[in-house]
Amino acid sequence: MQQENKNQKISKTAAKTAIRIFIIILFMGILPFVAGQDQPWGDKLANAHLVITNKWTLVFPAILFVGFLTLTILCLKNKYSQTDINWLLVLNAVILVTYLVLLYSRIYKALFV
Repeated sequence: MQQENKNQKISKTAAKTAIRIFIIILFMGILPFVAGQDQPWGDKLANAHLVITNKWTLVFPAILFVGFLTLTILCLKNKYSQTDINWLLVLNAVILVTYLVLLYSRIYKALFV
């Protein structure tokens, strides 16, 4: 049986934590819509004006999300044994969490303020 070294254990823990944090942040975006039942949906969406001036700005988050799914599948398939893929997954998840926080703050401001 092969022993895990210290770097592999740290990368494995970091990758698992990054996946969990990303999923929690992803589902926290639904929380204001579920919890905020004081106004009907029609009124909230009637005043919301999200304008995306450049459609190419959506391409890069989509590529990051596809990369996140690919790296997650690779990590799960290899049971977190490849340190480099684990760290790439952590980096990808950090960037995606940043995108989600920025997106949620923009949507929250447009719908609820």
